Amino acid sequence: MVTSESWKTVLIFAHECAPYHRMQSTVAAQRPAQFAKYLPSFGWRAIVVCCDANQRGVQWPSLSAISQQAAQAVTSSDPSESVIVPTASLPWDGLLDRIWRAVSREGASRWAPLLRKPLTVAKLPTGDYSQAWQPCARAAAMGIVGTTRIDACVGEHSPDAGLFLARWFSQRFNVPWIADFRDAILQPLRPALRVAYAPIARRLLSTAACVVNVTPYWSELDAQLFGRPTATIPNGYDPEEFAGALRTDDLPFFTVAYTGHIWREMRLSIFLQGLAALRAILGEEFREVSFAYRGAHHEEVKRHAEELGVGDAVDSKPHIPRDESLALLRRADVLLLLSIAGAARQDIYLKKGIYPGKTFEYFGADRPILCVPGDEGLLDELLLRTGTGVTLETPDRIAAYLAAAFRRWKGGIPRESGVRSEEVARYSRRALSGHLAQLLDRATEASDASDPAGVRIPAGKLPSSAFIQ
Repeated sequence: MVTSESWKTVLIFAHECAPYHRMQSTVAAQRPAQFAKYLPSFGWRAIVVCCDANQRGVQWPSLSAISQQAAQAVTSSDPSESVIVPTASLPWDGLLDRIWRAVSREGASRWAPLLRKPLTVAKLPTGDYSQAWQPCARAAAMGIVGTTRIDACVGEHSPDAGLFLARWFSQRFNVPWIADFRDAILQPLRPALRVAYAPIARRLLSTAACVVNVTPYWSELDAQLFGRPTATIPNGYDPEEFAGALRTDDLPFFTVAYTGHIWREMRLSIFLQGLAALRAILGEEFREVSFAYRGAHHEEVKRHAEELGVGDAVDSKPHIPRDESLALLRRADVLLLLSIAGAARQDIYLKKGIYPGKTFEYFGADRPILCVPGDEGLLDELLLRTGTGVTLETPDRIAAYLAAAFRRWKGGIPRESGVRSEEVARYSRRALSGHLAQLLDRATEASDASDPAGVRIPAGKLPSSAFIQ
């Protein structure tokens, strides 16, 4: 049993953390918030310093006030629970950042794009768009460290401010730090920028005790790129968010649901063509079929559906609050999952597929997953291993699958479930937080062992075998 006397404290720097995140970062923002929720069960209290989306660059905040407020937030909180400390960010951080923001804003001159590229490269050693948060986060950290002992820190990415902050804190206060990626750090960049940023990223992570990523393949690439111990902790789901009885006002149609972002590398058109083929199979009964989309691409989805002749079956609306989104997933009959496909698979970071964050929320919703068109890699293997869904790559196969599911729904026949509960449970947020706690334990133990006097050094090393999948 973990007692308060045996707890350690980890300071997590996360630019995006629920509930203070931007709408576009809803899924990613759950990761640090859920770590904070469950780490105390494994002997670690988390203090998360994040950037409040409503206070980003709106005015010049007082750094001393931020420091005092952060200290107060920690000292006034329950010492047996984690705490999230939101802060503002500056309008800009230095002249270079100010110029970059000026040329990046909407409505900038037609010459702005020509200036933005070289300025972006020039900014790489100091930070991306999140740079202006770093002074505020450092002020908060200084307030916090004056009130409680910090045993380790974690830098969340992306954006990259968390990495700069965790490295800084580790160097200043001699504690080990871990880099926690929710994506591959070089993947979003164009080839030329990857070449420019790779040595900067290597230097930035050179003192990290461990580099964590969300897929085993990306962890392999991280090991090659950074030469640091790596671990894999996927995004997961919180069973508590899916607890309780379902709403009684069930959807009146046989519903396929999808919520959130649609990458340009995904093939929604294949699914919509499958809906068109389903119309031919069901005839008049097709009126009882609905595809419910909620997210930023609602107009694009509706337009594409109308072009393919299934606009009448598509219920496409803007982003909705997270609790409403999860309720929709629980009430749907099938959950659509779009995978990376086509030429995008040639990219070194995408060639083995990815785990979309929503995959694990689908696990929590406990509804059949229809993956289109599949990635012949990580995602297909995950669905097969957990028994949570099928992968179909052609409109005809999609139509046949949906037709069979519709007939069961129409006849009130319970769906056949091949879900392997023990495999799914590995991806609960509690279980994954336990993996992070193991890494933190090893990092602090290695740091203490490297200095018998008990003064931690920033370059505490983990065994190279510390690989959690």
